[in-house]
Amino acid sequence: MGRKVVLTAIVFSVAVLSAGLVGGQVGGGGFLWWGGHEPIYIYGDDDFTIQNGVMEGSGTADDPYVIEGWRIEAPNADYGIYIDHTSAHFIIKDCVIGRARLAGIYLNSVRNGRIEGVQISLSDTAVYLLNSHENYLTESVIADCRYGVVAAGDSRGNYIVGNSFIGNGLNGRDPGEWNFWYDESGGNYWSDYTGSDSDGDGIGDEPYHPLSDAYPLISPPVEWTDVSAAGYTYAGNTVAPDGSLVVNSQTAITLTAADPGSGLSEIRYSIDGGDFAVYTGPIHLTGNDGPHRITYYAVDKLGNEEPRETVSFILDNHPPQTAIAIGEPKYEDSRGTWVTSKTRITLSLVQSSTYGRTVTYFRIDGGGWRSYVGPFCIYGSDGPHRLSYYSQNASGIVEPVTDVTIFKDDSPPVTRGAHAAGPIDGVKTPGSVKVEVTQPPEEPATVETESEPVQTGSETEAPAS
Repeated sequence: MGRKVVLTAIVFSVAVLSAGLVGGQVGGGGFLWWGGHEPIYIYGDDDFTIQNGVMEGSGTADDPYVIEGWRIEAPNADYGIYIDHTSAHFIIKDCVIGRARLAGIYLNSVRNGRIEGVQISLSDTAVYLLNSHENYLTESVIADCRYGVVAAGDSRGNYIVGNSFIGNGLNGRDPGEWNFWYDESGGNYWSDYTGSDSDGDGIGDEPYHPLSDAYPLISPPVEWTDVSAAGYTYAGNTVAPDGSLVVNSQTAITLTAADPGSGLSEIRYSIDGGDFAVYTGPIHLTGNDGPHRITYYAVDKLGNEEPRETVSFILDNHPPQTAIAIGEPKYEDSRGTWVTSKTRITLSLVQSSTYGRTVTYFRIDGGGWRSYVGPFCIYGSDGPHRLSYYSQNASGIVEPVTDVTIFKDDSPPVTRGAHAAGPIDGVKTPGSVKVEVTQPPEEPATVETESEPVQTGSETEAPAS
């Protein structure tokens, strides 16, 4: 009988149903899946057939085609289910799809489709919509994918409502904002949402701006039961730009497996191509910051071996820390630090990952973020200026933004002379002299670096502080 290993980082360990089973429960009590199915490709309305996983239906609004209860693991396929150029009504229901190289579900030039009660994980993109209209995605779990839902091309009028988005690198992309991410009942659950719910109605007080969800849900409407037959689960941590999972040496990486046949004998794993060892407890990566790989598989009591799987990590034990140094002239009092337009300000890294290049960003008075290239000065009007800065490791670890207030003062003091007491008999005295030094006209606030001009063409968004 088959046996599958699950790799869990930090959050939880979970026993997973084996590929040899003929049924398993999806979602919060839905359909029992029949078993494994090869990736499904349907081109045109005539291709909705039993061979392509269709269980029932005639393709009308009242009697849609139903693709139901399949588990599709597609580590060597570009997609799990691909629907291409159709207008018939259909439902993809209670399916478990994982490990697709491009998309778990791909809808190309499709309308009248409905996806409900599915679980898609460990894929590059969970659901990819290309030139597709009036489709629905609801009551589903999108987890541990590089991208959640992508609306590309002329995709518009699609509803993505009532789903749980958990631990994805980027939950979705809708550049035209032509699709609907909420309705009157609410929106979706986003695991990276940081807003509050002051009235306790289960809906966030602030919108989820990345995808225009005005009513983000505070709790997942659908729990992730993780019945996927193979792979790892990984939630609540940073995903590097290349899709690797970012950990430190305190991150516990756990392997679990189950076999309903002869039973599980052992789990074996290897780090960075080294010798395989028998798994006995949580794994902690050590060594230099940078890329690491864990390869793992399980063996049952008859010696049957699971195909080997490899997961990529980036170890980063040194989150960035940035220090500020203010040169001369400067003056400090109870109000803060005073400088002139000749005072050089330096940002330096106190700590950074030994992997890749750590970049520091800064901005003045809420302007655009700029890459730090060398010491700079503050120009412009006298008075307070807010300097903000942070650094980001190549792994994707971002330091919280630091804000400091610096007072600029380029104006010299003003001296006023006193009137003479009066003329002395027989002595001529000059009239009183009044000396006044005024400040120059105000200039707009600017900033320049000493080493080279600041580049203003590219800006980056600040991280959530």
